[in-house]
Amino acid sequence: MSIKKKTILNVCLFLLIFGGLLITATFTDFQVSQILTKNVLEPGRYYTESFFGACFETIGTAPEYLVGAFMAEIIFWYALRIWEKGAKQTVFAAVSLLGAVTLCFMWVKEALGYVTRHYTEAVSTDYLTGVTAFFALLLCLLGTLAVRNFSDESLKKLIRFVAVSCVAMVAATLLVQGLKIPFGRMRYRAMNKINDFSGFTRWYVAGGQPDKQWMRDTFGTSDAFKSFPSGHTRSAAATFYLAAMGGVLGLSKKKRVALWVFAIVFTGLVAVSRIMVGAHFFSDVLVGGTVGFLCCVLSKEFFVDKGIHARALIGRAA
Repeated sequence: MSIKKKTILNVCLFLLIFGGLLITATFTDFQVSQILTKNVLEPGRYYTESFFGACFETIGTAPEYLVGAFMAEIIFWYALRIWEKGAKQTVFAAVSLLGAVTLCFMWVKEALGYVTRHYTEAVSTDYLTGVTAFFALLLCLLGTLAVRNFSDESLKKLIRFVAVSCVAMVAATLLVQGLKIPFGRMRYRAMNKINDFSGFTRWYVAGGQPDKQWMRDTFGTSDAFKSFPSGHTRSAAATFYLAAMGGVLGLSKKKRVALWVFAIVFTGLVAVSRIMVGAHFFSDVLVGGTVGFLCCVLSKEFFVDKGIHARALIGRAA
């Protein structure tokens, strides 16, 4: 089968599966949330104390931050080992390393914020900052040491994918976060908080954002109307970049399959957990995860693989 026919077949298969799931979600959103939040989200509560829900809320955004930090570390070592020595190399390497530390710090801070919100009344800000800085530096150090073992050839193979993927991840984040405000879909747990489910709307209905002070007074937070799409599931889908890296590096089929299975399972668990805690509906996690997945696949397919094939053809022609 030619590459063109295979691509068309894959696109059709994706559209069939995604379209079927989206249609199903459109008409079952509320019922799915009722089933999955049962015995997890108590009536009158906005947040759940479910360990499963709290756990995946805490680690669900990890892939986006940590994969981003990993990519920054690849850029750091590429600049340090492949580029010619000079001021440009030093500045670029320093900025990349700083970016990796910053991303690790942002995730640890966010994760600890979720933990303290669910399980503690009050924690010293200075203490949290110190713990966050320690774990951020530790994560960055471990990642840097891991990439240090990559060969120069591996770094050269990865650098184009990493550069494109960084742009794709930012694009996915901006798209999902940008849709939340104009759509303004009310979260299931917000309706659960006031015991009034009349505010439920389909995913395609754009309602905008209510007054922030009213939301804080009513729900104790200003994110009660940011259900669609799911940012956590989009973040979890960053695991697909790790799976794609396996293909770029030419890992064995067994290892590549393992990476893709991990990405699918992890993203699926985060999606289910977000529905269970009432943060999102079925369609929210479906669209959020799909945006993350597509940005990864398209960046590799059209900006990396196509470029490699084109250079190979030019090389043969020459």
